[in-house]
Amino acid sequence: MAKVIDFTPKQNRIKQGSVLVDVIIYTFIGIVALVTLYPFILIFSNSISNPVECAANTVWLYPKGFSLKAYGQILNSDSILRSFLNSVGYTVLITFLSVLNAVFAGYALSVKGLFARKYIVLFIMIPMFFNAGLIPTFIIISRYGMFNTLWAIILPSIVSIWNIILARTYISGLPAGLKEAAIIDGANDFDVIFKIVIPLSKPIIAVLALYTALGVWNQWFNFLVYVPSLEDWHPLQMYLTKTLIWGNMSNVLKMEGNIDPELIKNKLLMAAVGSQLKYAVIMVASIPVIMIYPFVQKYFIQGALLGSLKE
Repeated sequence: MAKVIDFTPKQNRIKQGSVLVDVIIYTFIGIVALVTLYPFILIFSNSISNPVECAANTVWLYPKGFSLKAYGQILNSDSILRSFLNSVGYTVLITFLSVLNAVFAGYALSVKGLFARKYIVLFIMIPMFFNAGLIPTFIIISRYGMFNTLWAIILPSIVSIWNIILARTYISGLPAGLKEAAIIDGANDFDVIFKIVIPLSKPIIAVLALYTALGVWNQWFNFLVYVPSLEDWHPLQMYLTKTLIWGNMSNVLKMEGNIDPELIKNKLLMAAVGSQLKYAVIMVASIPVIMIYPFVQKYFIQGALLGSLKE
């Protein structure tokens, strides 16, 4: 007698709404969240603790004592404020130009009638896999007369092959009928870009802007290599790098004459203030990114899923 095979799906042992499963999931997520947030909590606690406790490395989680002298010294430091404004200016300018360039190039490469479109895409993708490196780039920038000028920072930063490919992929998925109808009504390519493509591409534009802004905001190595003499135009990250690696921040501010004389009565207190100032500057450098991210999170999630689903 033939054996009857039961194809009825077995009941899942893990029931929906299981308390045990919920406890495991929330426990795991909580541990991951704590591990992720701990460095930020540690830096924040050190930045507002007593400077002596901070210098002694006794602050591990919650603040010990309370002091805002480090933030006060930052507000009184012309060099730190100037570096902060430089970072804001670079981030806004380069992000705008880079995203605009990506949208323009992505739209051009999405046009099906473009001559040799496939070969152009292949050509621009080669630098993604075969980068010339630091020395050839430095030679090119020097020979074009951009060394020790802001053009050495701005021009190379506004072209991102990865951003162009993402923009092209997204724009190619937009309804072709909208662009064709606009062209029939007499619109040119610029009208199509500004009135149709850009309004419909907010998710991918938000993603490109966020990625580019984060990269520019954290940039310091290019300033070290290409514009070493323009210290007044260095960003906040470059200033932070110099003070954390090459010198004590309290000595830097002391030379500016911004340290309160009562804070430098002895070497221990100077070291304490210098140590705490490093944490305070890190907080100042991180806060703008933390404040901006919630406003673009909605578009960021939509754009990050680009290409993950296919019809």
